[in-house]
This record gives sequence, structure tokens and C-alpha cells, in this order.
Amino acid sequence: MAGLVAGLMTLTALGTGHAAVAPPEPELPPPGQTFEHYPPMKEVYADYFSFGIFGRGEMNGLIHNYASYTPGNEMKPESTQRDKGVFTFDAAEAAFAEHAARNPDLAFYGHTLAWHSQTPTWMWDAPPARFDQPGTFDRAVALENLNTHIETVLGHFGERLVAIDVVNEAVGTANPADWRASLAKGEGWYQALGAEWVELAFLKAAEVVDANGWDVKLTYNDFGLDSPAKARVVYEMVKDINARHAGVRPDGKPLIEVIGMQGHYGLATDVADVEENIRLFATLGNVEVNVTEMDIALPPGELTPENENNQGMKYAELFRIYRDYAAGPANTTGNPKVVTAVKLAGVRDVVTGWKGGEFAMPYDYDGNAKLALLGILYPDEFLATHEYIDTTGGQEPAPVPGVHVFDTSAGDPWSGANIVLGDDASAWPWSTTDDGEVAFRPEPGATYRVTVNYTAKGTTAIRVRWVRDNTNGGYTSADGALVNAHPYAANQVATQLPAYFNSGMVNMGSYDLVSEITMDGSQPADGLIGNIGVRGGGGGNAFSINRITVERVSPAGDEVLVTWPGAVAPPATPPAAPTDVRATAGDGAATVSWTPPAEDGGSPVTATTVTASPGGATCTTDATSCEVTGLTNGRAYTFTVVATNAAGDSAPSAPSASVTPSALPGTPRAVALTVSGQAQCVDGRPRVTVHVRNAERVPVVVAATTPWWTVAGTVLWPGASFEHTWTAPGTSVAAGHVNVTGVKVAGWQGALTTYQAGHAGAVCG
Repeated sequence: MAGLVAGLMTLTALGTGHAAVAPPEPELPPPGQTFEHYPPMKEVYADYFSFGIFGRGEMNGLIHNYASYTPGNEMKPESTQRDKGVFTFDAAEAAFAEHAARNPDLAFYGHTLAWHSQTPTWMWDAPPARFDQPGTFDRAVALENLNTHIETVLGHFGERLVAIDVVNEAVGTANPADWRASLAKGEGWYQALGAEWVELAFLKAAEVVDANGWDVKLTYNDFGLDSPAKARVVYEMVKDINARHAGVRPDGKPLIEVIGMQGHYGLATDVADVEENIRLFATLGNVEVNVTEMDIALPPGELTPENENNQGMKYAELFRIYRDYAAGPANTTGNPKVVTAVKLAGVRDVVTGWKGGEFAMPYDYDGNAKLALLGILYPDEFLATHEYIDTTGGQEPAPVPGVHVFDTSAGDPWSGANIVLGDDASAWPWSTTDDGEVAFRPEPGATYRVTVNYTAKGTTAIRVRWVRDNTNGGYTSADGALVNAHPYAANQVATQLPAYFNSGMVNMGSYDLVSEITMDGSQPADGLIGNIGVRGGGGGNAFSINRITVERVSPAGDEVLVTWPGAVAPPATPPAAPTDVRATAGDGAATVSWTPPAEDGGSPVTATTVTASPGGATCTTDATSCEVTGLTNGRAYTFTVVATNAAGDSAPSAPSASVTPSALPGTPRAVALTVSGQAQCVDGRPRVTVHVRNAERVPVVVAATTPWWTVAGTVLWPGASFEHTWTAPGTSVAAGHVNVTGVKVAGWQGALTTYQAGHAGAVCG
């Protein structure tokens, strides 16, 4: 099939004068069938780009779907030249022969000539001295080793290859302003050759290819190129190297011809960044883009319907981008045509090995198609009929300062941990952090025990390493040189870091991995010191860290320094109600104060609201008093108070005693009185008492009237008070008020004001 499978969406063609007919809903074949029930991916995209596989996979599905094969490990330096001068190509030749026997037309790619990992460290003359080398990162020795390796390996496979990854994963911490500084990984060829090592490798590879007249594309390959910062570093590096070496190769070929975006993605991958970075690389003009090792990993443990759906969405979004930037003739968009190859890192999901337990492939363990396959084959139709399902939720582990734990099960881009020991790269232990917090500060000469409890969900090997910072990488040079030097079983105590726990563990088992180390304070910068990193062996992320403890070991007794996760605080609840609410009347207002809640519900009180009754006037504050305004003078009010925290509102407090706002003394047409009321039981009968004080500067005639129409009155001189008590009929009296009316004459002007002396009522029988 030369193009994307036709017929899933068919538009009805109608002659002039006919009403328009809506296009039918797209239909997708069902998932869950074996590969032969679906069109080959290689044929669907044949007119867009080459579709291949990186690494091994189930052979029948591989041959059906893929047009190219790239060995995953067989061409790496440790496989082709473990000992200096002893080249072995048997594993790679066997892999090529096995695949060619099934499909003679299968195209071959090479991976990789120069890398910091899976490479014998003698190649860059790392200590100790071996093969009559000084073991001092000698530049001349390292360059000779680099050139010899490239000449021999590339010379052997040569014209059989479509392209080869000349350099793999050179970028460390990305600094878009300085691509050379970004290559300072503290491991690999950089230690002997500096940032120049990348172009030196390409210059030698170009020399071999061009001298033989081969058309083998020279590729720079790296992971994480969905990151705008890292993509910018690679862009600047390729642009600079190609510009400085323009004209070195025949026919105007650039020194670096292809940028390989590995494409190890997850559900959190931002596809907009992927697209933008492809557009950025396209501006280089004569450089192609390959997607070299693609997979979309899911949280390990169980393949849920929600995650399978979302993986299909992510595959569909990415393949729509790859298709729309493809270099082949089927791409009729106006986008740059730059993507020449896409390769997946497998066929089926696997339990162990690369992305083991992470459900990263389009077919499940049994070879049945997942929704991911439909997303790849039919991206437009899939996106038209599916949408992302929200899977957020659950409680985060309580944080611990200086301990950073990552888990792909929780949506993180990788699994592992960093235990931060330092915050100053210029002082022992020569490490830094990004938030200023350390887990503990080691003491020279002290011994520490680090215990990591983890569950294998596909990744059954764990490394404990020295890292310079709080990144996924940043290993010290000394760590990189010895990364495989100290293997341990799960039940052994590691006495050296880096430690490689690579035996005694099975899938879905949980294990305590213990390392006990002494740091004497003499370790140099970039040595066997720094922050402590926990990583999956072989780059695996199918595991979860359950607990981390760090103890200081001493004959006097061990001291626990770090425990992760921290104690989990119970969920916050609304606070208790405020108490002891008091009100003081003013002119059209009242000042209300209270005692804060005795319990805050596990979350600080952030606001308190006072509400007046009647009327509902309010005030809100973060203090313990506030003024309620907008009240009516002469009307009796009570007040309740509600406290608020992050979890919600408290119950209202008990109401305050009633107060009655009044006008200010001397106000024309108003009489200023202070009134209050009280109801209580005396000898089994309810009694209501009213208290009145004259706040004016002139005499006031006062009359108090109860709801049952009994009246008491008097003349009050300025500042004088009046009190009267009534026995109410019956055995109870409801909450209410006594009306108090004051009359004054001032400046030959009369004034009359009625107040409500409120009370809470009383039940006596």
C-alpha cells in the first residue's frame, strides 16, 4: 500500500444542485487482533518515510511491519572491540543475516560508533592504565583509539548501511547559550578530547565513507530532543560544526547529515515541543531528521483501559506530526519536508529488557494489537473518535527535603531518585541542588548506610551512583569510569559506589538494596563523591521506589538521618468554630471580636467572616476582630463568626450577645442611647431586664415597652442609667427585644429615636 490506508473516511460526491451530505463518521478496525489483520506500518507510510525497527522484536510481526532494521547492541563499542585491537563482528553479522534471511529487501542502519556508555573506558584512556596506555585521559591516545575504532567498524559494514549513528548522546546538561559546555558530561570521550570529540568522530567517519564513495548518512543521535533547551543545543552544535566544515565533503554534503531524535516518550510528552523542534532542525536546510528509537512508555504494573487509550492518542498525535513533516512525496502540506525515517524500539510489549513492563509498543505481550497500533496506522481517524481520559488523582508521598523521587507510574518522565548531599559545587562533596535543600550533610570519615526498597515492575537491576546535581544524568567522571565495576546481588551489602545490583531480583518482587559507604573527605571534585542517585539498570524505568532510609553508622548506635517518604499528614478538615464572640455597638456599625478556633483542622485558618443578624451584613479579616458596617441604628443585632481554611468553612459560632447601634451624641433629630436586654429564669418564671444609659449631653425622657405592652419610663440626666425588670407571662419567653424610645429637646429642636434592646429569651418550665 503506497499511502495511508484509504477508505476509512469517504466523502460523498454530489452533482450541482444536490444538498450537501455530512461525511460519515470514521470507522476504525477493532484492536485485539494479530498483526496479519492490519496493514503493514511500512506500507502505510512508504510514500512518507522509511518505517523501521530499532533493536530486536518478535520476528513475524517485525517482518510484516518494518522496512529497516537497526541492531540495538550488536554494533556498540563493547560488542565490537572490548579489548584493544581485537575486533569482533560476529554478533552484528548474525543479527543482519537472521533478518535478511526473512526479508532480503530489509534496509540496515548502524548504531553506534562513539558513545560514553557500553564502551570500554580504556578507549578514552581512563584510569587504570591498560593495554600499554598511560591511563591519564591522554588526548593523543584517545584520538588514535577513536579513529581506529571508526575506521575499522565503519569500514567493515560500510555500504550495507543506509545511515549510522556516528555519535550517540553527547549532550549532558543543556545550556542553549553554550553548546560546547553542554557536552561536559563528566564521562566518556569528553574527558580526553573535550567538546571537540563530536566533530572529530564525524570527520573520521566522513573520511571513511567519502574515500569509498559510499552513500551512508552520518547521524548524530540523542534522547530528550522533545526538550526545547536540549534541541536548541543540538541545533547550535550541528549548525556550527557543519558551517566550519563546509566544503570538506563532496557534492556539498554536510558533515552531520542527520539528527536522530530517539523518541523515548511517555504520556507527559508535549507533542507541540516535538513539532517545534522538528521545525527548528528543518531550518538547518540540508540536515534530515530521523526518529530512531521510538516508544511511548506507560506506568508499569497494569495496562489500564485509560492508559491504553491515552497511549493511542499520543502515538496518533506524534505520527500525524511525523507524516506532516515527512520528506516523501505523499506529504502535500506546506511544512518543511525533513523526516526521512521513523523507527520503533520493538514490536510487542515485553516483561523484561528495554521498557520491560512499561507497555511501550503497539502490540501487547501476546502479539495482539493495542489502540497504539490504530493510532499509528490511522492518526486522523483515531483522534477524531477518541480523546484523552483524565487519570490524575491519588495522594502524593509526603516530601522530604533533599530527597527527590521519580516514578513513571505517577507520570514522571523517569523512575529513580536523587539524595542531595551538597549545595556548593566548589566545596566537598562537590555537588549542587536546584532548590537549596539537602537531605543530609556528610561528615568526612563517617560511614553511612543507604537502604532503598523498590518493586521491580519489569526493571530487575538497579544502580546506585554518584551524581553532581539533581538531574537524570550528571554522573561524575569517576562514577562513569566504574559504572559496571561493582556488581552485587540483591541480598548483598554494597561497599562501593557506583553499585550495580543486577542479580537475585525477579519481576514484581520488592527488595531492600543496601549500600554502606565511608566518605573520608579526600574525594576530589568529579570523583567518587557527590549526590547519591538511584537508577534503573540498562536505562529501565519499570520500577517504583517505596522507601529510602539513610543512617549514620556508629559503634555507639546508628542514627537515622533520612526517611522517605515523610509522615503523611491526614487530610485537612474545616476548622472548629470560633468561640467567645463579643460585640460592641457603634454608630451604624458594631465591632466584633472572638477567640480563634481551638483546632485548625490541619490547615491554617486563612480568613474569618462575621455575619450580622438580622440583615446579613458581613466583614472578613485574617485577624481576630473586625467592624461590621451598614447596620441600622436602634435595631438589635447578634453576630456569628465562621473560620475558613483550605478545606472549607467551620460551623458558625454561637451568637454574640445582642447589641444595638446608636447615633453619636449631639446628632440632630436622633437620640443617643446605649441599650441592652437580658432574659433569665427567676423562681421558675422568665424575667426580662432592660438597661438604658443616656449618652446625650441633655436630659432624655425614656420609655420602655415590652411585647406584652407593659411600659416603664423615666427622665435620665446625661450619663445616667435606667434599669427595669418585667416578669413575663407564662413559663418561657422567646428571643426578642424590648422597644426603648428616647425623646430629647436640644437647640429648641425635638428628637425621638426608638431602640431595640435584644435578648436571647428564656425557658423556665
